[in-house]
Amino acid sequence: MKKTIIILLFAVLTGIGANLAHPVTPLYIRQLNIEPYMFGLFYTAMNLGIFMMSPFWGNLGDVIKRKYIVFIGLAGYGIAQGFFAYFSNEYLILIARFFAGFFYAAIITSLLAYLQEDRDFKNKRTLISIFLALNVLGASLGYLMGGLLGNVFEENVKTVIYIQMLFSLSLSILTVFLDTQGNKEVKEKKNVFKQIGQIRFLSKPLILLLIITALINLAQTNFSKYLDLYITDLGFKSSDLGSFVFVTGLVTIVVTLIIVPTILRRFNPIWVMVVSTFIGGLFTFLTFSLNQSLILIWLYSLYLVYVAAKAIYDPALVNHLADYKEVSVGMLMGLRQSALSLGAIVGPLIAGFLYGYIGVYLFYGLAGILILMALLLVWYKKLLGVKV
Repeated sequence: MKKTIIILLFAVLTGIGANLAHPVTPLYIRQLNIEPYMFGLFYTAMNLGIFMMSPFWGNLGDVIKRKYIVFIGLAGYGIAQGFFAYFSNEYLILIARFFAGFFYAAIITSLLAYLQEDRDFKNKRTLISIFLALNVLGASLGYLMGGLLGNVFEENVKTVIYIQMLFSLSLSILTVFLDTQGNKEVKEKKNVFKQIGQIRFLSKPLILLLIITALINLAQTNFSKYLDLYITDLGFKSSDLGSFVFVTGLVTIVVTLIIVPTILRRFNPIWVMVVSTFIGGLFTFLTFSLNQSLILIWLYSLYLVYVAAKAIYDPALVNHLADYKEVSVGMLMGLRQSALSLGAIVGPLIAGFLYGYIGVYLFYGLAGILILMALLLVWYKKLLGVKV
């Protein structure tokens, strides 16, 4: 029970630590007089680091204790965020953002792999769903806190980023309480380079699923990131954004605790992924196609349906991946994180330019991607043929 409480506490705290600066980042970029398209490039740089390093950190955790990997990730991420606040040159900021992703990749990848492999955790499917929900709740709390801090330090919002740095460094010290020794005997027999070589054993269905995952996250990431800019451009404050994201976190935790366990017990995870993705595409299209002078009404109604669908999708994906036995847990979680980051690399890079030209119509295209991915997931299930 103690181990479970600690890992779930880390889910919340890492969510908070990774999102404190997000509500103030658009304003910070404007205070630096940097072109708006750099907002997308900064986010892309971070996700490039995550994409490159996730399989490495996942496999390194197959060899040594994952608590050490989490410590390195949290400390490195905090230091990188400090440089993000310190630099004013956009190219140096790009480097800082890359290294933020470089180290951030170690955190969730290692924690999820730890949940999957440790024998002391019971009912892992439900526990993983709760972990993911609490991580989103933590992210929402981070947005809320960051938005409120942004109001306090409105004239110099880099202070919020420094606060995020201190939070992450403090959290890295708390990794001493993580007990990740469950598979010590197995880890000592493995070699990290041989572990990485597992990638050649990936099946075609798994590769297709990773591609679909990347494209779904491309849409989801841009909904999140450009909703920030869209709301700011409409004249709302960072606290309005923070409050809304906090509500999305509450919706996520309620859906995950009440709905997800029941759905995953009764239905095939792949069909859950299909339906939730289609619903997400439909309701995001409605959110941004209706009268935008009433955008807050649509956000607190239609968009929350999308949030609920997204909350169902991710636990279904992680639980389905657990059925693959061709590669290690560390590799699977690393590949999942890389796929998510690939979507976050390509998406903001393109959307950063498109948003300036087409505005709200960007969200129409993102909704279309989700609907298309729902259809591809149906094809994936047919390609799979039988349960993995």
